[in-house]
Amino acid sequence: NPYDLLPTIRSRAVPIHLGPLSHQDMLAFAKSRGLSAAGRRIALAAGSPGVAASLDLEAYDHRRDAMLTLLEVAAGRAPFASWAPHSESIGARKTEKLEAYLDVLYLLLEDLLIAADRPGELRNIDIQDRLQTLAPRVSYDWIRAAVRKTDELVSLLRRNIQKSIALDALVLELRALAQAA
Repeated sequence: NPYDLLPTIRSRAVPIHLGPLSHQDMLAFAKSRGLSAAGRRIALAAGSPGVAASLDLEAYDHRRDAMLTLLEVAAGRAPFASWAPHSESIGARKTEKLEAYLDVLYLLLEDLLIAADRPGELRNIDIQDRLQTLAPRVSYDWIRAAVRKTDELVSLLRRNIQKSIALDALVLELRALAQAA
C-alpha cells in the first residue's frame, strides 16, 4: 500500500503497475517453483505470482472459515452462536490484522456473486458447496450492502478499531438487512 509509506518517500517513488499474468503463465510459474496446491494458489492469487508463492494456505483457510461463517450468520442462515467462537478467536489474535480478514471477506463476496451463474470460476472452488448453498439465499442488494459496509471497515482500519467488535457489528447490520428483505 503506497499510503503506508511516508509522504517524503512516496513523492520520490515511481509506481509501476503490473497487470496480472495469464492462467498459463501462472501454471508455468507454479510448476517452476514447485508450489504445493498450485491450483488453489493460482485461483486465489488472481494472476499475481508473488501472492501465489507467499500465500499461507493454513492461515487463509482459518480466516476464510471465519468470514464464511460471518456471511452465513449475517444472511440469517446460521445461528449467531456459530459466529461467537470465531469472534473470540479473532479478538484474541493481537498481532493479526483485521485487514487480512477483510481481504478474504471481499473474495467470498465476489464468489457469492459468481456462485449461482458460473460456479467453475470461483476463486474458492474447494468450498463451492457452501457458497452455492448460500448464494441463492442472499440478494444482489444484500451483497452490495455487505461490500459497502466492508468498505467502511477498511476506512476505519487506521483508527485502531477493535476487530471482534467491528466484525460483530457487521454481522448484526447485515443480519438486520437480511431479515428486512
